[in-house]
Amino acid sequence: MTMQWKKEITMKHQKLTIKQKRILKNILVVVLLIISFPSYTPTQVIIKSDHILISNHLLSRPIECSSFDGLTYTGLDGKKYSHKNYVGVQPLTISNTITFSTSKTLYSAPFSYYATSNTVPAGSYHVTKEAGRYMYIEGKGWVSSQYVSIDVNNSIENTTGIPLYKDYMIPETSSHRTHYAMRPLYITIHTTDNTSKGADALSHAKLQYTGNVRSASWHYTVDDHSIYQSLPLNQQAGHAGDGVMPGNSASIAIEICVNSDGHLYIAEKNAAKLAAALLKQYNLSVDQLRMHHDWSGKECPRPMIEGQFGSMNWESFKKQVYNYMRTV
Repeated sequence: MTMQWKKEITMKHQKLTIKQKRILKNILVVVLLIISFPSYTPTQVIIKSDHILISNHLLSRPIECSSFDGLTYTGLDGKKYSHKNYVGVQPLTISNTITFSTSKTLYSAPFSYYATSNTVPAGSYHVTKEAGRYMYIEGKGWVSSQYVSIDVNNSIENTTGIPLYKDYMIPETSSHRTHYAMRPLYITIHTTDNTSKGADALSHAKLQYTGNVRSASWHYTVDDHSIYQSLPLNQQAGHAGDGVMPGNSASIAIEICVNSDGHLYIAEKNAAKLAAALLKQYNLSVDQLRMHHDWSGKECPRPMIEGQFGSMNWESFKKQVYNYMRTV
């Protein structure tokens, strides 16, 4: 009996050891995934304050932070919080007015489980804070920004000589419109990944207009001779792969065409001119220019990352944008 008991104990210990190994393996995988996220760090602190609040749907109360560099929040205790997991409750640097045509539910704080039994009537209201897809009406509470209009410029005309068309704006009734209001804080660069002949800006604008089979949407498509706008710039698009975080909720999406019968380098230059004009219009810096890769880790814009099809690399693209900003 004694030997059998020792054998059972040994076997249990071995099973526990295997389980521990599996747990350690899973932890290692998670750690590797975390450290594999993009390491791009902007050179400018975008927001610095004694009380930046961040939240997500798991927190019972917001976390107080001292700064946000565009990718990471720094808590008052020095801890770091990735924007991928938290939404900043940010004061608006410029007061805005929002308008909605039907009554809206009031929330005591951002995120849907803070809904109250109160509503605010249709009308125009002064907002002072925003958090992802929620905006704060002074003296009343938070409202969802869906089906809300915000008074920021929703288009641009000066693209340094490149023809800009709005013939195929996504219809209001399309499911590809999020209908969430947006105050742009970033410009995000993508490439279409479609090398087919004829897959130019007009082709992709028509794709969004008639109903893209994918759920993705974006604001502009750029090729080597034209620009097409598909969404107003005060409305969120679904392009960054980061849910309600700033990639989707606070950035203008520019898709660059890679069609084989086009000239990618010229298309990139046109996109750089557009990005420069947008950054100037919204009083943003080149540090608020992002790749799709920065938001979700996706290999996009692939040609810039991998050096394909005669593309300029990302740093060269940023320099072009910076230089164009000085001339716009």
